[in-house]
Amino acid sequence: MKVSYPHMGYLSLPVYHLLTNLGVEVVAAPPISKKTVDLGSLHSPEGACLPYKITMGNFLESIDQGADTFVTVCGAGKCRLGFYHAIQQLQLSKLKPVEFYTIDVDHLFTGLYHCLQQVAPQAGRLAILKQLAMTIKMLKALDDINSAKNFYGSRSAEPDRIIDIAAGSAGKFMDCRTFRDIKIKREQVIESIKLLGEAAGSQPPQVGLVGEFYLLLEPYVNHRVEDVLVKQGVEVKKFINTGEWVYANTLLSFLGLYSEEKAYRRQAKPYLNHHVGGEGLKSVGSALWCARHGYDGIIHIYPFGCMPEQVAQYALKNIAQDLEVPLLSLSVDEHSSDVGVLTRLEAFADCIKRKKKCK
Repeated sequence: MKVSYPHMGYLSLPVYHLLTNLGVEVVAAPPISKKTVDLGSLHSPEGACLPYKITMGNFLESIDQGADTFVTVCGAGKCRLGFYHAIQQLQLSKLKPVEFYTIDVDHLFTGLYHCLQQVAPQAGRLAILKQLAMTIKMLKALDDINSAKNFYGSRSAEPDRIIDIAAGSAGKFMDCRTFRDIKIKREQVIESIKLLGEAAGSQPPQVGLVGEFYLLLEPYVNHRVEDVLVKQGVEVKKFINTGEWVYANTLLSFLGLYSEEKAYRRQAKPYLNHHVGGEGLKSVGSALWCARHGYDGIIHIYPFGCMPEQVAQYALKNIAQDLEVPLLSLSVDEHSSDVGVLTRLEAFADCIKRKKKCK
């Protein structure tokens, strides 16, 4: 059994660490590139959304390297994510026999645990739970580093150096064996970022980043929107972070202490009163929170054709109009270019800076 999985931001290295520590032979997919996008698009239905096409490209490149078993997710209510694994397995099975293990995001803890039992049958129960806890701790540390990058980078004269430090931080956790090791590495990286920041300076414009899960978390796909804004001197608050999401939807949800739908249904009222699938409800609730807390702008990024986010888009326009907050919507597909996205982001940053000066 040679196991592979799709890339998604800094999730990939902690997952590699988790699986290899449980004795699983892992075939890591090559980093996402134009080849990945083209290959995935070639073997995907024309109307499929971008995350489907890119994860399909990851699987195809992994097959070329010998992978025969894939771990992926399903669920998310009315989102087409619920059908990804079935269609991808049918398509990949035409090339070679493959096994698929799917994790239901609506039952994340039990799904993860049972999946690890299947791909690592030699690992004991305590070993699986320990490695899961280590992985969540690692992901939360990377969340903190990313937040530090956005905060200090927007206030620094050297944002590029801060971005490079944050981008290389995931690899520093690969030799961690204890929770204390993770804590030490986290503190070291954040301290190096702080040294280059100027937190005592003037308050930069603040932008809330909302939208579809995969696009928010994978920099290649969102055209590195966070880094572009940080270089423009704009502080970014992202409302989906990998470690925070995994922690809330595994441990807290399993214990009955957290329900994402209930939390954001309250927050999104009166602009959206029910779950529409995917992150639609969360996008509206997060945007409304930004508008009410004095943020200078909201950026909504989603795959072209994403049904939940298109529903959310109507509510976001009403929020922007009613509460007078600038809104930039970016619909992304495999034909989107870095130049086009960069131009729109730079223009949006200039607009909110001018508006902030006029206040």
